[in-house]
Amino acid sequence: MGPSGSGKTSLLDILADRVSSGKIMGDVLLNKTPRTPISFRAVSAYVAQEDSLMGSFTVLETLRQSARLALPKRVGHDERERRVQHVIDIMGLRSCENTLIGDVFRKGISGGQKRRVSVAIELLKAPSVLLLDEPTSGLDSASAFNIMEYLKNLAVEDRCTIIVTIHQPSSDIWLSLSKVCFLVEGSVVYLGPPDKVPEYFASVGYPVPAFTNPAEHVMNLVNTDFPGHGDVPGLIDRYKEVKDMDEETPAPDDITSSRALSDREIWSSVRPSKMQQFVTLLVRNFKNNVRNPGIYWVRLVMYVILSFMVGTMYIRTNDSLTQRDQVPMLFYVQAFLVFMAVAVLPFFDEIRSVFARERANSNLNVAVFVAANFLACLPGIAIIALVSSAMVVGLAGLHAFGWFFLNLFLSMVVSESLMMLLGAATPHYIIGIALGAGIYGMFMLVCGFMVPPDRIPSGWKWVHHLAFHTYAFGAFMFAEFDSAPPLGDFILREYNLEDTDLGINMTVLTIWTVVLQVLFFAALYYLHTGR
Repeated sequence: MGPSGSGKTSLLDILADRVSSGKIMGDVLLNKTPRTPISFRAVSAYVAQEDSLMGSFTVLETLRQSARLALPKRVGHDERERRVQHVIDIMGLRSCENTLIGDVFRKGISGGQKRRVSVAIELLKAPSVLLLDEPTSGLDSASAFNIMEYLKNLAVEDRCTIIVTIHQPSSDIWLSLSKVCFLVEGSVVYLGPPDKVPEYFASVGYPVPAFTNPAEHVMNLVNTDFPGHGDVPGLIDRYKEVKDMDEETPAPDDITSSRALSDREIWSSVRPSKMQQFVTLLVRNFKNNVRNPGIYWVRLVMYVILSFMVGTMYIRTNDSLTQRDQVPMLFYVQAFLVFMAVAVLPFFDEIRSVFARERANSNLNVAVFVAANFLACLPGIAIIALVSSAMVVGLAGLHAFGWFFLNLFLSMVVSESLMMLLGAATPHYIIGIALGAGIYGMFMLVCGFMVPPDRIPSGWKWVHHLAFHTYAFGAFMFAEFDSAPPLGDFILREYNLEDTDLGINMTVLTIWTVVLQVLFFAALYYLHTGR
């Protein structure tokens, strides 16, 4: 406990191995032995202050998915389902088990219910050590008490070590605590049993007034943001003098030393198989893509409208249009229809936060996540590319529908992969959108439409050869104008595209996709470790 900025969450993050920056001094021991990250995460769970949930799923679906991703492969279907139903009951979620979590498009469960779902997810693993950052935040007093009462029973009956940060507990919650640590400005002013608080603070000149919750009294003493606080430096110094009053609690007799397990042995015993993770993630991501209107459905509507406008602007019955007039149309299709992939970034933020939580608490395999995420996005992209190609090619009377569709599909896959990479590599989706727009703008400029390739300044030639827009635009042009009289060959020579090889261009787009997905994996692996 402690006022805002006292170091509660920082201390909890250090204990939970969620801090990777700065200098950390001292030791964290698990059963009197140095803690290793793998062994500790295998037996612990951490409930962060922010809820990381996917709004497209119900409470029951969310818990079932979490159970499949977190519980070891030795736990069968019946046992998984028993645990899911158990945490639903103890967290008071039965009344909303079939209600969506909710997002910007759909109203879902309340903030307090989301908090309980976050706690329930981590309870599925039945951890030996459970750390919770503000588990009662946003809850009414009855819900807060019931959750803390359950945690107390979990500590007593299942011998689970539970460490909680909490702002201001009610009297009932205060009495349920076994040990309390008051922090202020990163220093301890008291650590010991809560029933000893009145005695201790009376001994240092700050007795607890009658009929006052001791927690409120101490919080008022150490909160230096407002007048009326106590002598905080004096309280810190005084505690340093008497800190031996709370001796280290002896380890239980039943803890015995044993052979240290390797990381491979530990994880093989506590996590599901990679195939189970892959199938679960693939199904979840596909359902999320279908259910969340913002990922593909809103974009599909936009593509339909724009493709209809493009097709009718260049409709085949317009005899005043020449083949040369089709060149800007092909550039627009290649440039802007690909550019609209930036719309996925705000929704990728939700997926990224859930991934970070699951990886930190369940050691979610990054390669499995990347593969499942990539495959789940392909049907949506294929539908958008197919509909757009049919409308533009059909209305404008273009040639080579197959090449047009394949080119647009691969270009959109590359664009989607780039947005995934930017979403993983940047701290906020606004930055990702800005970077993506800048990259697309640069690639559009050098793709060969604005300035023919042979006239691009030598200093920018490398960007021309690097840009995937170059190969997409060249493929659109060659597929349409190759052997298309009367001006087809002349137009290709004008844009230096007469020697284009469609197979090579499609291969380059495929290589772009592979490279971006590998970089996406690297960004997730190194930047989103849960620390």
